[in-house]
Amino acid sequence: MPTREIIRSEWKAYFDEFSRARAGERVTVELIHDPQTDPQFTLHRQPLVGISFEEKGSGEGQIEIIAGGETSDSLTHAITHPVHVYHKNARGLISDEVNVDEVLEITSTDDPRITFLRFEPA
Repeated sequence: MPTREIIRSEWKAYFDEFSRARAGERVTVELIHDPQTDPQFTLHRQPLVGISFEEKGSGEGQIEIIAGGETSDSLTHAITHPVHVYHKNARGLISDEVNVDEVLEITSTDDPRITFLRFEPA
């Protein structure tokens, strides 16, 4: 399956379902500040707790990624001012794009410009 864009009006439902389906899977979060430099890793192979799109409150409009072990050990990464969300499902599908992991790419008007979430196959 080639990369597909998830439209903004579907983000909340998409992330809710994605989180239910992938809870506990290992995720690596890479931040791309400048395409000419190496990515910065904020989470590396941590179990996914969930991804949410905040529609209300102080975090309105941002995407939050929560991963880690016990609640006290979990880490939250917030993406402010997200613009696009792309999904590449690599789970055994033949595609014109080659990728071992399942990937979500989130672009933002803020720094970092691109956040990659890489999910390892089970």
